[in-house]
Amino acid sequence: MKIMAIVGSPRKGSNVDILIDRVIEGAKSKTDVDVEKVYIYESDIKYCTGCGAHSILQGAKDCPLEDDMADILKRMQKADVLIFGSPNHGRTISAGLTNFFSRMMPLLKMQIERDENGEIIHAETKPLIRGKKAVTVISQGDFAASSSALLLMVLDANLRDFHLRKVGEVFSTGNLKRGQVKEKDVDLNLAFETGARMAVIK
Repeated sequence: MKIMAIVGSPRKGSNVDILIDRVIEGAKSKTDVDVEKVYIYESDIKYCTGCGAHSILQGAKDCPLEDDMADILKRMQKADVLIFGSPNHGRTISAGLTNFFSRMMPLLKMQIERDENGEIIHAETKPLIRGKKAVTVISQGDFAASSSALLLMVLDANLRDFHLRKVGEVFSTGNLKRGQVKEKDVDLNLAFETGARMAVIK
């Protein structure tokens, strides 16, 4: 099983990073895995300009930005499972992960049908990562789970846009200090069990 984990925290070794590692450990308890972790904030990923080059209206061109993202997208297509992790930043996902989802747009291959006058009468999007399993991992400092209501909606909406199959979610609150989740057996066990379950879901 090929797992690609997208770490949307600006801090390596963060609570998000720790929980992602536990998900991976859970998967390893059930099957052989090949793991790649992409640290967004350590990668050369330029900001999306919203140029629309990937859209059918502009000829479905490649993204004009030259950085690490084109190769990351190729590797995403080879993965069996995608893990998206983010801390709660301002009640939503991190800025890095927000940009990452925007830069994933070339994976949405848009096909349109025109009438005899050239007008669009039907459009369909076919994601190149359709059907892949996905897990979300969230950590926040606030003890109130409701603080991540928007964050969860944003993550789930993006997974739906790319037709990913969400097979697990890890959500940990009250992590006011870096690495604090290491002290929380319940959350660590949840992450491990999520990975183990992810590995056996067909």
